[in-house]
Amino acid sequence: MLLRVLWVSCCLGLMTLSAQARWKEQYANAPDAIKQWYSAQRNKNGGWCCDLADGHAFYGKYTLNKDGSVEFDAKGAHHKLPDYMVLSGPNPTGHAVWWYTDQPDGVHHDYCFALGAEG
Repeated sequence: MLLRVLWVSCCLGLMTLSAQARWKEQYANAPDAIKQWYSAQRNKNGGWCCDLADGHAFYGKYTLNKDGSVEFDAKGAHHKLPDYMVLSGPNPTGHAVWWYTDQPDGVHHDYCFALGAEG
């Protein structure tokens, strides 16, 4: 009986980890083409943008540098993402998208940035 309780607890723990899905609820009603676009994005190094990160709509100003990197101010800090994180294909959302995570311990990690209609 105790073994069964431990097994169920472990399964629930694993489901909780996967429940931290990198898909925000507001995208649930998005057209299929948008959902597919979000889930298909990879940076230039082949890293999946949504593997660990949430895609956040970004409406702020940004600068695309000559070296392909992008710079912007957000969340009280200046960010410069290297060119391999900047997506080059079409973005059907109409706005920039920034994939990142902020861990409970304060560590910030960037994954990708899709340019919007305007920089």
